[in-house]
Amino acid sequence: MTTSTVVTQERFVPVEISYDAIIPTYNPIEFIDGIPVGYFLSRLHEHGHEFLNDINSAYAELHIQGLSTPFWIHKEYLESQSTFFNRAFKELNRGDKMVIKIPSPEDFEPLLEYLYTGDGDKWYDTMNPDNYYDVWSNVEFFGLGLEARAICIAYYQNEVLNNSN
Repeated sequence: MTTSTVVTQERFVPVEISYDAIIPTYNPIEFIDGIPVGYFLSRLHEHGHEFLNDINSAYAELHIQGLSTPFWIHKEYLESQSTFFNRAFKELNRGDKMVIKIPSPEDFEPLLEYLYTGDGDKWYDTMNPDNYYDVWSNVEFFGLGLEARAICIAYYQNEVLNNSN
């Protein structure tokens, strides 16, 4: 069981995430206001660069232990793609601060950009044989869906397996 702390304006809220509870094919939300989540995300991804780390429109402030820069996050972009964020946002209010410890802080920013933009090719290009397992650990920690896992598996098959022969 991993426990992260959600720091709100008035209280500290522990958020418990069990690795056993994260199922790789689990999509926390199937529909948003009757719209299939895949369509909803494709529309969000079209504007992801506009909202990535935008303090003016952010729902909450995220701090990753081991990094000095905060991230300004949006509920719409994260809760439908991550079982971790889906559960965490249930404890958060607009304007709250969340502080979490993740397996590989240095590999978080490209992952966040991927979640906002859907640009799997760009995220793939940030992987290398030295950080691949750390990236995968973050994918597992956040309970990301099949699309993110497929990109990691493709990297592993194309770059790690093929270069080890």
